[in-house]
Amino acid sequence: MDLLLSEQQKLFAETATRLCLDYGGPRRLRALRAAAAEIDADAWREIIESEWLATVVAEGQGGQGLGAFDIALALEQAGRQLLMVPLLAAAAAAWTMSRAEDGLRAGAGLADLLRGSRLIVPATAAASWRFGGGASGIQYNHKAGVLNGSIAFVAYGGSAEAFLVAVDSGTPPVLAVVPRSDVLVATERNVDGSTASTLTFASVHIPAEQVIATGAEAKRLAVQLQEFLMLGAAVELIGLAAGALDVTVDYIKLREQFGRPIGSFQVLQHRAVNAFIDIELNRSLVYRVLAAFDAGEHHPAMISAAKARASRSASEIVRGALQMHGAIGYTEEHDIGLYYKRAMALSAQYGGELNHSRRFSDLTLDAGVSP
Repeated sequence: MDLLLSEQQKLFAETATRLCLDYGGPRRLRALRAAAAEIDADAWREIIESEWLATVVAEGQGGQGLGAFDIALALEQAGRQLLMVPLLAAAAAAWTMSRAEDGLRAGAGLADLLRGSRLIVPATAAASWRFGGGASGIQYNHKAGVLNGSIAFVAYGGSAEAFLVAVDSGTPPVLAVVPRSDVLVATERNVDGSTASTLTFASVHIPAEQVIATGAEAKRLAVQLQEFLMLGAAVELIGLAAGALDVTVDYIKLREQFGRPIGSFQVLQHRAVNAFIDIELNRSLVYRVLAAFDAGEHHPAMISAAKARASRSASEIVRGALQMHGAIGYTEEHDIGLYYKRAMALSAQYGGELNHSRRFSDLTLDAGVSP
């Protein structure tokens, strides 16, 4: 599918493709994993200097006033090249803070994030991301201005200097920037080399100047932040699946069996074509939902449809890629395994296929909306 892009979007997409090619790829990922690095510092510095985060920041806050659709062009390439950068997390935080009604409270943290002097990542969890749903694991006492509880699976929490805490349940909901020094952070490695952190808040007092929003505004911003993260992960999965297919097509063109390349066998050609079609269908769905999200015209169920389909499709495509490689694909030494492990981690992040299939069903059936 060829996206209908403006000239500005085309230039941005081309720039993103070049940068991700320069700073991504399996070899670089292996080196970062061996060094136990959470972030590719060189790649992240280049992204900050290229002002990618400014694309999602409202013009009134010094940004370009674009949206999730535009940053998705870069996220897809980051997924395709296996970049280890907090682009999605930082972009989601920047997008959310720039759309708060009180721009002064969000302004200082947002400026630090755009300059790269302070990494702020979201700390939030939608009920649909948790097995069985349920209330948030963190509570805000409005009268005392205190946060208590814990939140798990925070991306890039090991490197973050502050957290954009978004609590969408309780009385009242709250959106606040909390310094790392106030939070107990426990970080673990995922199977692909990325990290997931658990944040613990033990009677953490939040000064008024750190509270960006409360009540209905905080609820709205928290939900939008969560939707941004879900769509961004779906886009990365599209890029990841496309990258895995590229590696596989190159392999079956070269690998010979019975005196001919295995890519000449019709059964493998069909599998590769089916994977390509599935990627294109996903891209069409996700970018259409992104456009609706930016216009404020999306149905919440379609966010879950995009994430569920992207998670299922990427997992199936990468598993198929492993099979087409044969036994060598299951070894640590072959690059296709890096795509498989990243797909495992990213498919589960911000809710997996089953979580979002259930949410889609609940939202459409309860509301009587035809899928």
